[in-house]
Amino acid sequence: MNSYITLTKTFIASISMSKPQDKRRKVMIVILSLFAVFGVLLPVSIGIGVLIHLMTTTLASLGYEALGIQLMLHIICLFTALFGINVIFNEFYFSNDIEFLLPWPLTARQIVGAKFSAAYCNENVMQFILVLSCLIGYGTAHHMHIGEWILALIGMVTLPIIPLCYCAILALILMAFTRIIRSKDIIQRMSVALFFGIVVIIIGSIGFLQDMDIDTYVSSLVSGNQRFFEIMNICFPHIQLYTSMIHGGSIIALMEYLILNAFAVAIVIYLADKLYFRGVIGLSSHNSKQSNRKTEQLLATSKQKNVFLSYMQKEIRILIRTPIFFTNCIAVNFLWPIFVYAILKVQSYDLNLSTLRNLYSHKDFRIQLFILLGVIGISVIVTALSSLSSNAISREGKHFSFMKYIPVSYTLQWHAKALIGILFPFIGVHVFFIPACIILQIPVLHTCLYILLSLLAITFVSYLGIYIDSIQPKLIWDDELSALRENYNTFFSMAIAIGYALVICVGGFFFFCNTKTSIGFMWILLLCILSGSNLIIFILTKRSSIRNIEEQEET
Repeated sequence: MNSYITLTKTFIASISMSKPQDKRRKVMIVILSLFAVFGVLLPVSIGIGVLIHLMTTTLASLGYEALGIQLMLHIICLFTALFGINVIFNEFYFSNDIEFLLPWPLTARQIVGAKFSAAYCNENVMQFILVLSCLIGYGTAHHMHIGEWILALIGMVTLPIIPLCYCAILALILMAFTRIIRSKDIIQRMSVALFFGIVVIIIGSIGFLQDMDIDTYVSSLVSGNQRFFEIMNICFPHIQLYTSMIHGGSIIALMEYLILNAFAVAIVIYLADKLYFRGVIGLSSHNSKQSNRKTEQLLATSKQKNVFLSYMQKEIRILIRTPIFFTNCIAVNFLWPIFVYAILKVQSYDLNLSTLRNLYSHKDFRIQLFILLGVIGISVIVTALSSLSSNAISREGKHFSFMKYIPVSYTLQWHAKALIGILFPFIGVHVFFIPACIILQIPVLHTCLYILLSLLAITFVSYLGIYIDSIQPKLIWDDELSALRENYNTFFSMAIAIGYALVICVGGFFFFCNTKTSIGFMWILLLCILSGSNLIIFILTKRSSIRNIEEQEET
């Protein structure tokens, strides 16, 4: 037991963000954390809580009071299992500590148990917050008593165990009996394929969104159409027991729930004893074929290029050739039209291209304002979600020393990384926006102004992201997914960007509606705001960027 506890603490510490190195960085981290809490966590939590509260009160009269929270918990567990596959495979088999652990007198159950516990603790902080929001929304609608709240909190802590056990069982069996997966690259490609598979399913489902509302959902429940719950209750049987605990305060349901979780963990430990060493011994985390070209041949084929362009080319190749970076940092820039289309379908607005074209040609200020604020909001959010800049330095990882010793100035490296963070979001936004402007017959001058405002918004978020990442980059990580998901800087940058977008878009909308200003004045006002924002972030980065890199300790 002592070995298990020590290993767990070590694994948790090894994949966590390092602590700030000085007082200035500590103050900045505290400020960024406050932005993250009040800019993202609190609004999202309140929104989920309100949604569950409304669903609970609506379904209570039909006798389906617990189905709202049950639906949300099934969705949370489903995504825990989907994202946990990559995490468990990498933690069990492809982390850098494997070669140091195997010679030690440790049993398979100790290693697997500690790694599973570390993954459970580090990967589910956000899930705990979401589940707590669901509980508050449901509890206030159901008027839960103190006993039900205690049972709910006990279940909340153990909720992710079964989805992660599924991932662990899959990993142990596949790695022991097959040779399908021999490197982390294969797992990453499988994750990318799964990601795009989910996107295809979402696209195929969008057509049904227009007819889906709460009345339709309630009618389907009344008619006995609960096929989704029947399937999900088979996949995640503990969710039904959990809802029985919080809905009626059933101690029997609690005992069954805990026994089910213990049984799942016991299966993982048993399989670990039998299969883990069989799958991990002799496994190499790098399985790529190395080139045997001689130094002379390499020099003969090398060409001298511009330093700035060469550095950018290096960054682009890393992003494109690494599946995790490609999916989370590149592909996400081109997926935003799906969600915009889905929102429009849900709203059921009777708008078509000819109507929009006619409104814009007749200088309808509402449609012009919608496009003006929309392109700025989309540009900010897409840039923040891509996290290209907010993990630009963290992506260096153990190669951070390369930045310090390469004969290239810090300023040039900084701007090259920031430009990458501008390039892909700009392409991702305008590869759709420019054709839309052509279809809607928006004047060329207006289109150019939209593009200019979008570029200013993207530039601000890009430089903001890399500045935040330079304060305390996450340089210690075993796999690329950890560099993204366990990097608080990405979350901080996203929180500030979303708050920035809300202030500009919501503030701009109310300012326009409550004053007699013209759309032309709004153009000028937004241009000044975005230009001023960029000027501030340029001054900030010029003063602190080089110092942040120089003071950062090497890994």
